Amino acid sequence: MVTVVPVRAGAVTRTGGIPYGVRLALLFVLALSTVVVHLNQAPPLRDAEELIGDLRAGGVTKVVYDGSWPAYGTLTWSHGPLSWSQARFDQPGDVWDPETTRLVPEALERRQEAFLSRVRAAADPSVEIVRAGGGRGPLGLSPGSPAYGRWWEPFAPVAMAAEVLAWLLMLTRRDHRYASRPAWFWMFLTGGSFLYVLLEPYPLRHGPYEPLPARHRIDGTGGFVIAVTVALGLGLAAA
Repeated sequence: MVTVVPVRAGAVTRTGGIPYGVRLALLFVLALSTVVVHLNQAPPLRDAEELIGDLRAGGVTKVVYDGSWPAYGTLTWSHGPLSWSQARFDQPGDVWDPETTRLVPEALERRQEAFLSRVRAAADPSVEIVRAGGGRGPLGLSPGSPAYGRWWEPFAPVAMAAEVLAWLLMLTRRDHRYASRPAWFWMFLTGGSFLYVLLEPYPLRHGPYEPLPARHRIDGTGGFVIAVTVALGLGLAAA
């Protein structure tokens, strides 16, 4: 005897999609990535000398400096996993050759070591002092936002892999419910990767085989306009 399951008119069922568990795992990584970046992408700028005072007060857990600081790069220090400060860029003139305008490695090393000696003297033994790897991977590619490395360095490649996978899904899948292929709306929307995995090809709050009513999809032009409008609105709100 064959059991017939009725489906509402106009409903859409889904087959051959991404496993539900994979989407949940991807959503978790992208959500964590979004939180880390938005809370720690641009630490408040302070004078480098304030780091010494914070160290003496016992309010610092980690110090991260680029190998080329203070010629360029950053010096940041942590007050907690998602609470960082960054030194204002104050480039010293003696680390550059005035005639060739090239960096003088000896002068840079001397100035950097002089400051780091003061940092080590003021720091509690539990404070971690880390020299950043320059922010480039083995192929010369950026590992993404520096906020990843500040929070937990091994998370950077995981976050980037999740972002790339979400973009590949946007570009290759044809069963989008909210935006047309190749999903320009999600690609340009702020936080689009996270929202895409949450909502496409069906909202995660619904089961993978639960029928959903068909809906009109946003075309590429409309999606791009909405995404740009949202980005501008968020920029004005943050200004």
